Amino acid sequence: MRMTIAPARAVSAIVSLMLAVPSPSFADSTVRCESSGYRYQHCSVDTNGRVTIQRQLSSTKCREGDNWGYDSRGIWVNKGCGAEFRVSGGGGGNNKALAAGAAIAGIAIVAALAARSSSNQNADVAPWAVGTFQGYDSLERTNVELTILPGGSVSGHAASHDFTGHLRGDQLEAGRTSFRISQAGNGFVATDLTNSGHRVNFLRSGGGY
Repeated sequence: MRMTIAPARAVSAIVSLMLAVPSPSFADSTVRCESSGYRYQHCSVDTNGRVTIQRQLSSTKCREGDNWGYDSRGIWVNKGCGAEFRVSGGGGGNNKALAAGAAIAGIAIVAALAARSSSNQNADVAPWAVGTFQGYDSLERTNVELTILPGGSVSGHAASHDFTGHLRGDQLEAGRTSFRISQAGNGFVATDLTNSGHRVNFLRSGGGY
């Protein structure tokens, strides 16, 4: 018996796992940054969280937005400001990126599961198409015998040649020719996909498997 995972259940499971995994946290850090000679200075630091002045070192008062500030790459000072800055943990930017990455990975996994489930379903051959069949190919002027297994594998014999192929859904690959098949009585009709006038009527000559 084939066991499959329903995509909806897979989504629920992945979401639960994503919620169960804690977001990474970052410890607070202290960075010393000074504007020597009243010149601009940029101090590199990962500023994922909030930046505040922990202790002022200069006689010039540091005012955020005037003579100090920060961006994603670090802290900058100017006009004589010097201080020890506290970078609070949080990793907001990184957390968002990680969450987005996890979401994308989850979607990819669900898509893969859905595709695999669809593939497994398509591998099932209709009962009426399983067995051994015989027909006459009027275009090639030869008798044809082919056997279709439940998994879709096809083997056959036409004239003095053996061939193999595969049945997927209603499309039959037999040797180098592709047919679309439809049930007809105790067999099926195979119509050439490139020549609708090329049709072969097959009748069952052997039971299913």
